[in-house]
Amino acid sequence: MMEAQRYPEDFDGIVTGAPAFNWPALAAEFVQNVKAIYPDPNNLDMPVITQANLKLLQSIILQDCDALDGIKDEILNDPTDCDFDFSMLPVCPGDVAADNCFTISQIEAIKTVYAGVRIDGAEIYPGFPLGGENEKGGWVPWIVGGEQRLEGIDFPTLQFGFGTETFKYLIFQDPEWDYSTYDYNDFLNKTRYASSYLDATSTDYSGFKARSGKMIMYHGWNDPALSALATIRHYDAARAQDKDLESYIRLFLLPGVLHCGGGPGPSQADWLELVRNWVEQGLAPDRVIVTKTKGKKVTMTRPVYPYPKKAIYNGKGNPNKEDSFN
Repeated sequence: MMEAQRYPEDFDGIVTGAPAFNWPALAAEFVQNVKAIYPDPNNLDMPVITQANLKLLQSIILQDCDALDGIKDEILNDPTDCDFDFSMLPVCPGDVAADNCFTISQIEAIKTVYAGVRIDGAEIYPGFPLGGENEKGGWVPWIVGGEQRLEGIDFPTLQFGFGTETFKYLIFQDPEWDYSTYDYNDFLNKTRYASSYLDATSTDYSGFKARSGKMIMYHGWNDPALSALATIRHYDAARAQDKDLESYIRLFLLPGVLHCGGGPGPSQADWLELVRNWVEQGLAPDRVIVTKTKGKKVTMTRPVYPYPKKAIYNGKGNPNKEDSFN
């Protein structure tokens, strides 16, 4: 995205997957989650949200919304279709934590992850879509952590590491910076310098368009590292600036997919071949078949379409076969 925006002459074709293109903003989101889940910086072994919470949370969300797309497969085809009511979460009697319910602080911390960061009424970074909370590679390594630290990582979660280190060394140049007391005061001004060299947030791709460049963007709907909603917001803003955007940049959203892969949904596609065919032969990707494999065996194939289009189950075919979707 930095190449397409600032150096459009460098590449004829670009593929960007699960892009981290707005670092201070996403660091703000990470730190907000850290403040909610690890409110005490002196106690990083006991997150407010537990793994039992995640198991229960995902099961309730799937019970409420899994069938909205016509298939019960633990995949939300479009999480934004799910109007989840948080009052459905069972509250622990006496606000005493247990595996089959949520305390008030746990519910508030969960809501924080979905809410995103707003400063003075403006959205700085969106929250995370529903789904994938309890999947391997989901909220546990990225957002919640647990009693045991991640192997080889000195932080309780990956968001903790990326968020606090970005603020310490790229924004404030202060190794003693304390996330627990941070109040986002004057955020935009104080992050302006870091954003100037870290961010690729311009929605002006006119230079890339002028030299006939082509770009494919893709993002897993249930990415726990970088919210798919941030990529959607960026694409919508770029499309508002250029109604012809889809002729040279297309976005594909992958249902049930975590950060760059993983999760119950299929994510594998030869994106490089697709962008090369677009650049060299003029074959724009109108329908991409993504696959999921176990070992060498293909277990699922589904189509994905350029956003805002989405695949619709035909109601009768094998949901693990791409030809069962329109």
